[in-house]
Amino acid sequence: MDDKMLKTGQIQKALVEAGFNPEEELLNLESSGSGFEVARIRIDHKDSGKHRLYIDHGENYLGGDTQEETLPASTFQAVVFAEQNIRALWAEGEALPICSGIDGKPMVNDPVSGSCLNCEQAIIGQGKCKPKIRLWLLLKKDGQIRPFVMSLSPTSIKHWNQHKRKLKRSKLPVVAVTTAFSLQDVKKNSYRWAEVLFDVAGTPSVEILQTAKHARDELDRVMQDITVRDFEDPGEQSGS
Repeated sequence: MDDKMLKTGQIQKALVEAGFNPEEELLNLESSGSGFEVARIRIDHKDSGKHRLYIDHGENYLGGDTQEETLPASTFQAVVFAEQNIRALWAEGEALPICSGIDGKPMVNDPVSGSCLNCEQAIIGQGKCKPKIRLWLLLKKDGQIRPFVMSLSPTSIKHWNQHKRKLKRSKLPVVAVTTAFSLQDVKKNSYRWAEVLFDVAGTPSVEILQTAKHARDELDRVMQDITVRDFEDPGEQSGS
């Protein structure tokens, strides 16, 4: 399979000729325990400073870079319908975190501490537990409003908190505005990376707000999981 790409169009045509309904077959996959997955928005950090935002659709059998979709101008607008503080503690060489938590609550059977708030590994500058903020978004894509998820690294969290403080002073919750996401190039010593900046781009319609409420309720189960994909930036799965 390595040197072959599946020709989706040809396969769908063959299914139709054989009497199958491709759309119904895909729906069967979703209802047969294959799991619901929300596409992710990620940052591709470049040493040149030309960082990019892209959608990671996950691995597939189509070959090439079909799982990645670059966002034009490395900016986008979305409604943030939920926010979570997530953490993970990694042991050197391990594929899965030995401990993880959401909003201060450990999510593993044998946590390092009963509460993330009182855990020595969560102390800033001392502990090795990696903190991030996970944002659940509604973004218009291909003419449809669809959910996405984006995990902010620690260097971008300060910008997110500043954005929330400005909204609070304006007496507005996060979900009440359309948030603009963009990248800022940062260079320090021999390191260069991108940080996410936030601004208000407008206000969503009542219809989108209703979709946001529905998405928050429907995705509740998915939102209770921490996966390896939440911590795939360089250095985040290291025990050091």
